[in-house]
Amino acid sequence: MYFKGHCLEYDTIDMFQMLVDIALEPRSVLAANVAKSKNAKTHSLHEHLSKYDPSINNSELLLRTAFGYNTLGMPSLGLEGNVNYLDARVLQQFIMDNITPKKCLIVASGVKNHSEYVDLVKERLGDVLAVPEHHYTRKASEYIGGEYRTWTESPTTSI
Repeated sequence: MYFKGHCLEYDTIDMFQMLVDIALEPRSVLAANVAKSKNAKTHSLHEHLSKYDPSINNSELLLRTAFGYNTLGMPSLGLEGNVNYLDARVLQQFIMDNITPKKCLIVASGVKNHSEYVDLVKERLGDVLAVPEHHYTRKASEYIGGEYRTWTESPTTSI
């Protein structure tokens, strides 16, 4: 997962707070219901936009061809049929499995006072990063290769 934001120097603290809130706060039933609705709308919008831009799915199709329907080959929006299984418990488990000290990297560019930023990160994430690491392991990505061809009316070729 990758969260990033751009801001003016005087908004650094607010931007960091917002990114932390996005990453850590979706733990309620209300948030799960909002996530379901947003995910369904995102799938619908993506389907609509793909009618007008045939290359919109190229990166996903490339990864699916290389890795199959697992690990890196899974759709970035998730499987549309899985939207109904999203609930507060699933969101909480995802946060516990993925936002841990060994899996977090906090980077800031253009910050004038580095020590002040480090203090901000420690203040806001100190409790989160103190949580013990869960023994959650992901299946390693395995390149399987393959070929996928599709015809479009566009004169461009993507490989």
